[in-house]
Amino acid sequence: MKKIYALVCTAFVLAACGTQQQKSNEKLMNEETQNINIRSTDNSPNYDGTYKGIFPAADCPGIETTLILKKDKTFTLDSKYIDRNQSFNESGTYTLEDSLLTLIPNKGEEQYYKVEKNQLRRLNMDKKEITGELAENYILKKKYK
Repeated sequence: MKKIYALVCTAFVLAACGTQQQKSNEKLMNEETQNINIRSTDNSPNYDGTYKGIFPAADCPGIETTLILKKDKTFTLDSKYIDRNQSFNESGTYTLEDSLLTLIPNKGEEQYYKVEKNQLRRLNMDKKEITGELAENYILKKKYK
């Protein structure tokens, strides 16, 4: 009888420990989910910085493009035509809604980019990805110091 009593007590203790461990795991998972939600709704994700790439051009080997996004929601865009003595500099403000980055220059037309991991993908005027065999050439990669 004592053995049965000891076995029942041990079962209760193990069950209680298991329940406590499960509660601890659930609490930890809830905290991690809340942290992820806080980060995903944070209005200042780490997309600011310098992005560089070479866009295709019809009449030269390409356009060296440097886009600098500043934390104060302003940008500078420098475009230099390779093998030509021609460059353009733009500045203005930008907005970010979901993964759509909109450059709003002080002069000229808006430009659109899709924010991806460590890069920006240039979009057409309809805010759609550029397609075709040169599509992968419309990407600016983030540069780290």
